[in-house]
Amino acid sequence: MSSIHYFQRYSQPENVATNNTLLLLSRLYQHSPNKFKGFLNELLGDNDLEAGVSFNQQRRGNGSIPDGHLSQASFKVVVETKLHQHFSIRQLKSHLKSFDNEEHKILLSLSPRLPRPALFNQIESEIQTFNITYNTSIKYIPTTFSQIVEKFKSTLQDYDFELISLIDDYEDYCIHDRLITDDEYRMRAVTCGWTLSENFQYNLYYDKVEDGYSEHSYIGIYKNKSIRGIGKLENIIEADYINGQLQIKNSTASITSEQEQNIKDVIVAAKKNNNWDISLAHNFFCVEKFHPTDFKKQTKYPLQGTKFFNLKNELNLTTLPSTDIIAELLRTKAW
Repeated sequence: MSSIHYFQRYSQPENVATNNTLLLLSRLYQHSPNKFKGFLNELLGDNDLEAGVSFNQQRRGNGSIPDGHLSQASFKVVVETKLHQHFSIRQLKSHLKSFDNEEHKILLSLSPRLPRPALFNQIESEIQTFNITYNTSIKYIPTTFSQIVEKFKSTLQDYDFELISLIDDYEDYCIHDRLITDDEYRMRAVTCGWTLSENFQYNLYYDKVEDGYSEHSYIGIYKNKSIRGIGKLENIIEADYINGQLQIKNSTASITSEQEQNIKDVIVAAKKNNNWDISLAHNFFCVEKFHPTDFKKQTKYPLQGTKFFNLKNELNLTTLPSTDIIAELLRTKAW
């Protein structure tokens, strides 16, 4: 017999994900307004946010000292949910008009992964402009389904059996619908025997569009039975280079001038050094920087194709450090 679930499954539209998350939070509030307040302050990074009724005794009012009063601070959290990390700036800007005269105004974006830095900065800039124009104080908070789970669990005690069961089922739902994945810890190892120096020079890896790829956050470049470099992904750009012009067909983030120039340069280098024409139908995986490492392959045969590693598991860490430190730690490991 299958278990009874608190949260809806077998469907992945954004409204289901939003509804299940709001249901989780409403159950927490019904169980304990104080725990809900702790969760909300932890999630929003605002320790002064009051969620619920405050009871006060003998606090001076306008010209009098009443024996007591009950009050409630006003706040509004507007939630936009995506099943990916590519939020629409236009849609988020339209949500800014959803606020009224609340004391605390928070725009919360919820997705499996945090927005990339370029998108985050763009959203922050738009909100800052809106705040200045309309003399308001909206705060933008991006979060993920895994952070919801983590911060919810941090409010619980061992004896909160009902809430523990509730959050376990919510986490199971998120994993089932791939709202929580290990993508942010995944390194994709790719063979780069003839192009290793170009990969380091231009801080990118390229591949045919038709070959596709699974979600990952790091690329490991492999040669002679070892991963020789690791870089954290900044952008994945599909582009054609025609008559000296780079034509962008798709990208996962805003494209920098450096990324654009590196793509042009590597297309020229690939033709010159290896007689490879990569000017059409290629994806360019741009990293912040490829850091040298030496993550050795111990088994007999060389790497064929690609291989994925969960870096958190490989390094036995709960959170990942900066990429240069990951590169040094991988030197002490083998696979």
